[in-house]
Amino acid sequence: MPTDIFFAGGNVRVQVDEDPGQVAEAFTSAGGLPFRLTDPGHRGEVYINPATVEFWSASESTGSESGAPQASPPATSERQAVTDIWGKPIGKKRRR
Repeated sequence: MPTDIFFAGGNVRVQVDEDPGQVAEAFTSAGGLPFRLTDPGHRGEVYINPATVEFWSASESTGSESGAPQASPPATSERQAVTDIWGKPIGKKRRR
């Protein structure tokens, strides 16, 4: 089963032929040094720097590389009222 490796700092993903267990074994045996995995595409081999990897998971499909999974929707700029434990709005304290 192929594995998707997602890198920190952007929507960068690489798919490799190794299954997630083999990827984990490669990480531990590399001791923090870059290591080589097999790319199912036309590149043949990819070298992975473990310091830049955010996470990896089993590939859901072997199709095109669409990037990292969608993040949660962006936060709205609307401010929510501050309430007490009963849901009543808390008034602002006056500055002295």
